[in-house]
Amino acid sequence: MAMTGKEFFDLHIKYILAGDVVGMVENTYTEDATWYNPFPFLPEPAPNVIKGRVALIDAMNKYFDYHKGSINVTSLYNFLDTPDVISFQSSFDSVQTGSWIVGNCWMMRDGKIHQHIGFAHRSALPANQSK
Repeated sequence: MAMTGKEFFDLHIKYILAGDVVGMVENTYTEDATWYNPFPFLPEPAPNVIKGRVALIDAMNKYFDYHKGSINVTSLYNFLDTPDVISFQSSFDSVQTGSWIVGNCWMMRDGKIHQHIGFAHRSALPANQSK
């Protein structure tokens, strides 16, 4: 029995909260997945196109290092769940990088993310940084 989009999202978040990037990528992304990424955490200026599980694991580790592993999802909205697409918007807080508004579109193939398109902007600096 296939998972609903929300169940898949919850599984994805479970890996994130556990700090299991390898498990997340191996179990929720296809082997040839591509992530179109807007976040400014790689040496190359954003946006970036990251292809394949090995590159995804490296980039996702850098992403979580950028946020110092502390991501607290504060809201989830505009959730769309079809057999081929899961998309949503959310807000999250990071002690290291502040508050963010993000949007993600996951194009699915065989029950895993094949294409991941992300959008983001920072909505507030961390409490310990002045404007």
